[in-house]
Amino acid sequence: MNLLLLQQAVRDYLMEHIHENAASFLMKSHPFQDITAQELTQQLIGFQKSRLKFPELFENKNIVFPPKINLEQTSSWITAQHKASMYPGKNMVDLTGGFGIDVSAFAKAYSTTTHIELNPDLQQLAAQSFKAQELSTISYCGDGMEFLNSTDQHFDLIYLDPSRKTAASNKAVLLEDYEPNVIKNLDVLLEKSHRVMIKTSPMLDITAGLKQLTNVSAIHVVAVKNEVKELLWILEKEASKVTINCINLETEQPELAFKWNKSSDVKLSEPLTYLYEPNAAVMKSQGFGFICEQYGISKIDHDAHLFTSDERIDFPGRIFRIEDIKAYKPKDIKRSYGKSHRGVVTRNFRESVHQLRQKYQLKEHETDYLFFTSSMGKSIVIEAKKL
Repeated sequence: MNLLLLQQAVRDYLMEHIHENAASFLMKSHPFQDITAQELTQQLIGFQKSRLKFPELFENKNIVFPPKINLEQTSSWITAQHKASMYPGKNMVDLTGGFGIDVSAFAKAYSTTTHIELNPDLQQLAAQSFKAQELSTISYCGDGMEFLNSTDQHFDLIYLDPSRKTAASNKAVLLEDYEPNVIKNLDVLLEKSHRVMIKTSPMLDITAGLKQLTNVSAIHVVAVKNEVKELLWILEKEASKVTINCINLETEQPELAFKWNKSSDVKLSEPLTYLYEPNAAVMKSQGFGFICEQYGISKIDHDAHLFTSDERIDFPGRIFRIEDIKAYKPKDIKRSYGKSHRGVVTRNFRESVHQLRQKYQLKEHETDYLFFTSSMGKSIVIEAKKL
């Protein structure tokens, strides 16, 4: 770790090149004798990544950033803050600490935080970051599970973000492919903590995960601006029923929580006055029967995943007012909407958005939409205005 990167002259120089392509920047000669082009470029990429992903670190003048891959793998500041706010406590440990974004957020909610990272270079950079942020987090270089097996401490929360890239696979889609293997280590995790929080890829199937993991009390589906970023699995010794929580951060949409496998009937109806498109977190949860029951609304088709009602409700997703409904007859659709400006959404429809835009020469629009979908087994087009 080259602390000369923290000089004001270096920061000013990098800020002058903040929008420059990193590969081009690397090939240039630079005015700092004791800093390599590789070190400068790594810091430049850190500035570029952190501006939006973790702005608090971008503003801090005493942060030395790790390689690009470590920045891409870590949580964003907004999701880290959300995790830290979920279960207040006194002490927690992050067994797969990485650059320490998550534990930095936990450090503002817990009295004592411990950071474990196997990579010595990354652990050193994380420790420097904690110092720069004036956090009291204790950082160790080592294997998280070995630390847990050897310590006498008991934690209010154990947090893990297992690696999804293993020797056997570049994309771990099953829990047993993650490192460390949380299934094999479940007993010691629950022995050393009241609660365990495991972050996994949003690609992990919830049903499959529940078949493999025991002691799951809750699953949090976390989206940011309608893009699911992570699944958080909460494990507790006395867990019985599983609660699914859906949140769409940086929106004003309400959170949704329901019991997994709760028997809720899906009500069907032709499109009424309002149309509702669930956000990405709700779509991932597949809690469609609960939505019908909770909000008193109906689905327009079993496979369309769009909802409708006569009265407008506060809904975890986008809300539209229906202007017109037409049977899908290409000539009629072309005559009514061809060459117009429309947002296009497809749900359970045989043609893609791209194909439909080309077919009907449709250009983008922020509020006027066409939904190519199905209702009661028939292909339809819903003209709607986003509210």
